Amino acid sequence: MNITELDQDTLKKLGLTEEYKKATRKPRVQKFSKEQVRSNALKALGLLASFTQDERRRILNLAIQLNEV
Repeated sequence: MNITELDQDTLKKLGLTEEYKKATRKPRVQKFSKEQVRSNALKALGLLASFTQDERRRILNLAIQLNEV
């Protein structure tokens, strides 16, 4: 028997509600492929190439903070 064939009451009694959610959720849809993300990351780091590693870390941490606001 498939987990999707069970009703909610039975799932609760068996303790399978989390497994049901995992089995029925939609797959994520990504706007960018892995290659596009990698390419854009390398372009962004290329702009920071003249800085030291510590300076890049500081700049990128600030950029992350600004992005969250």
